[in-house]
Amino acid sequence: MLQKHGTLWLRGFDVTKDPDGFREFWESLDLNPCLDPIHSSGLRKFLSKNDAIYEEVNKQALSQHYIGLHQEMTEKKTALYGAFVCFQPATVSGGEFLIADGEKIFRDMDPEILELICDRQVRISVSNLDLDVLGVLPGDAKAKGMDWVQQKVAETVAPKFDMDLEMLWGTDGNEMRLQAVERAQPPVNRHPVTGRPVWFCNVHNHARFLRERRPCKVPEVGMTDVYYGNLDVIPGEVLSKINEVCEKNIVKVPMKAGDVLLCDNYRVLHGRDIFEGDRLHAVSWFGDEKGEAAERGAGDLLNSFINNVVVGQ
Repeated sequence: MLQKHGTLWLRGFDVTKDPDGFREFWESLDLNPCLDPIHSSGLRKFLSKNDAIYEEVNKQALSQHYIGLHQEMTEKKTALYGAFVCFQPATVSGGEFLIADGEKIFRDMDPEILELICDRQVRISVSNLDLDVLGVLPGDAKAKGMDWVQQKVAETVAPKFDMDLEMLWGTDGNEMRLQAVERAQPPVNRHPVTGRPVWFCNVHNHARFLRERRPCKVPEVGMTDVYYGNLDVIPGEVLSKINEVCEKNIVKVPMKAGDVLLCDNYRVLHGRDIFEGDRLHAVSWFGDEKGEAAERGAGDLLNSFINNVVVGQ
């Protein structure tokens, strides 16, 4: 069933209403827990470390921040499965869990947009660091200061994210903004088990153009963006067409206490709607037989898929 549909929605169980019972659930399925792909960044907080359970984005400060569709991955690592559990739905309203089938997104995408984005690939900027203070330095001192900061940030940030990040100045037109940017990636992947093409890309969540047009409470330092592989800006009309297909395929899941969504992270994208009140959702990630997150290369990335896959077959 999981291979066929990509997600299983398990409802009506009392055992999964607390961390101990949730662990009992995934252990009964012989799933091997692994760290979140960006666990080393320090951005992922454990709800229950001994039970391998991470807290989802439940903070009040981000309750009005819409989390777009994404898979849990970097350009290096990817979790195989995610089990999302609701311990408490939003006490007032909203907070629905969002899922979308990456295979359907692939099928529904305009062939011209699909060919364009696959041919040019994408690069994701994961953070902004504004250093206008360096701009007041005279000539050589400014250049040396920028080089020094660039090197020190690279030595500090990249290892935390376990990514091949490139530190770049002025990518978005702000001369004194230093951005940490992932390497170029294709937006389509072959599923490592079924071999079928899927939309495997975080454009819907990370593109600034889209974030600015929906509820967003992320501080500027954490405002992500997406570029073409050569760092050209992706036009708004292209992002709008991608967004249209993603939104068409979103399914809102109104989870109740004890509900679990077991998702194939290669196949299914996920997100969260804004909410009012208190909310407590959590997630555990699962990898290979050693409990290790999968490497991105396991998916056989499609660089020239358009010549080998008939769109919509």
